[in-house]
Amino acid sequence: MSIYYLAAHGCDTNDGLSPEAPFKTIKQLSKVLAGGDVVRFHCGDTFYGRIATPAGPDKDHPTTFESYGEGAKPVITQYRTAKCGAFEKHEDGVYKLELSNQDKINEEVDILDTNVGFIKVSGEIKYKKKFRYEDMAEQWDFYCDDKYVYIKLEECPCKYSDDIKFAVGLRMLAFANNLKVTDIVFRGGGAHGISGVVKGAYIANCEFHELGGSRLGGLERNGKFNTTRYGNGVECWSNSYDVTVENCKFSEIYDVAITMQGTNVEVNWNNIHFRNNVIWKCVQAFEIWSSGDKPDTGFTNCSFENNVCIDSGFGWGYDARPNKHVTAHLLLYGLQCPLCDITVTGNVFSTARENTIFKSGGIAAFPKDYKIFGNTIIRPAGQDIIRKESASDEDMAAFEKMIAENNSVHDMVVYP
Repeated sequence: MSIYYLAAHGCDTNDGLSPEAPFKTIKQLSKVLAGGDVVRFHCGDTFYGRIATPAGPDKDHPTTFESYGEGAKPVITQYRTAKCGAFEKHEDGVYKLELSNQDKINEEVDILDTNVGFIKVSGEIKYKKKFRYEDMAEQWDFYCDDKYVYIKLEECPCKYSDDIKFAVGLRMLAFANNLKVTDIVFRGGGAHGISGVVKGAYIANCEFHELGGSRLGGLERNGKFNTTRYGNGVECWSNSYDVTVENCKFSEIYDVAITMQGTNVEVNWNNIHFRNNVIWKCVQAFEIWSSGDKPDTGFTNCSFENNVCIDSGFGWGYDARPNKHVTAHLLLYGLQCPLCDITVTGNVFSTARENTIFKSGGIAAFPKDYKIFGNTIIRPAGQDIIRKESASDEDMAAFEKMIAENNSVHDMVVYP
């Protein structure tokens, strides 16, 4: 097992085995990285590309990603920028960039991608992704094929800004068994931050910002033309267990900051805990959903504790998505698996745009073993805690009473 160093001042002809001879790129790291290795990213630097993570040999020897040096946390990103002169005029009012061509972008990466989730222009996120070229109608509308990103503009993009970033649809880091990640910022990408199936992971003091918006899958999904977009901060897929995510920050994520979800569940999501995190301006803060009908499967010994969740639904993802009604701090989609042993306690939930809780199927389908107590809920006066859907007034009143008895609920006056 080796310790590798990466720094912006490094060189890929180095051996990467000391701070004096660091690698420069994730592309070079990927050629040598093995399970149980430790990777240290230099503070204050930015690194481009996706990390394909090998599993650690055991829980005492995890594959580890951390920082070294002084200053701001290192950043891993899937932003791409155009080289000088790389933008081409496609036709009047439309310009394009060949994101599939390494010679057209500044970042040295091992995987090229054209599935742009959003464009960041001088700090502002342009989110109006179109799925047909002919649907582009307004300034900064964009469309992607397997070679180019096309932008609706009257003049070359470089005339509008010298700071244009394209967030492409590659996750930052793949979950692998026996993994440890600390003190790293994951900022700027069209897909997830960290995701996959994992058995043993510790994520701490990291940050996840500006993620999501890429198309999920190909042109068709479930037999229909696919316009589904996606992107989460940390996603634990089916059959994951022994995971802790703590003291992290999440913001401006297209979907949800933290989620346990998946299909074909064979065993439980077990012993997974999210605590002491701060989440703001994501569409949702914490989500669960499960698909599968095997007995004794689902969520066991999982928790969401002592987190601060603010302004769910007030980021760019809300404006970009078609299904705005699912905005909430706590999101519960379809739960086919019978077990839902999750404790939600000690959290602050403040000012969600739509509701504190969204449950697909309404109150009648709310799982009895999903426990919500000891939280502080701050909501605009008159806002329902849970989306009503088909629930009766009596059912709504009973649910509100149950939440109020077990949590501290405060109504706030919202001024213009």
